[in-house]
Amino acid sequence: MSGLLIAIVSGLITLTASFFVAMYQARVELRKYTRQLEEKYTTSLFNKRLEVYPLLFKAVADLNNSIEYGNQNRQLLIELQSKYDAWISANGIFLTPTTAHMLWGYHNYLVELLWQYHDDSIPEEKWVEIRNIQVTIGRFLRAEIGVFETKAAGAPKLETPFVQDIIAKLNQSSEKISSRFRILKDDPDAIIKKRIRDGS
Repeated sequence: MSGLLIAIVSGLITLTASFFVAMYQARVELRKYTRQLEEKYTTSLFNKRLEVYPLLFKAVADLNNSIEYGNQNRQLLIELQSKYDAWISANGIFLTPTTAHMLWGYHNYLVELLWQYHDDSIPEEKWVEIRNIQVTIGRFLRAEIGVFETKAAGAPKLETPFVQDIIAKLNQSSEKISSRFRILKDDPDAIIKKRIRDGS
């Protein structure tokens, strides 16, 4: 009788141990599967941003080029608004909360601006503001896809006198453009930050 009892107890212990081992293995597998899903989702989201962000970057950069060359007009802004709204409708779901807040804020800004000047030409100071906001939007888009954090495969040699002279000349032009569009050196995003603070 005692032998049977020992066999039963041993069997129960073995069964219990097997149960807990199976539960542990199942949890390990579940965590592994969940981690794989998260990694796959993160990779897919990043790849989608890498695909669609350059399209919006190009749209705002093209208008900025027109503004900087003095070729801006209301029709160009209307065309930008159409492209911008279409992009947000199709791809806004992929934005981080911070960038989404900025991009939707700019959508509202354009609606307000084009309504305010629907019969009049847009004043120069507004074109300056548009350009500066769009520069900041471009920075946000580039940051989200890791442009500023990714190391280049190689680096150009900047120490040669010839290259230094070119850089100095280009810096002079950049300073003039920055001054023209009132970009503050210490805070280049001052305009958009003010609009976010004001809730507009």
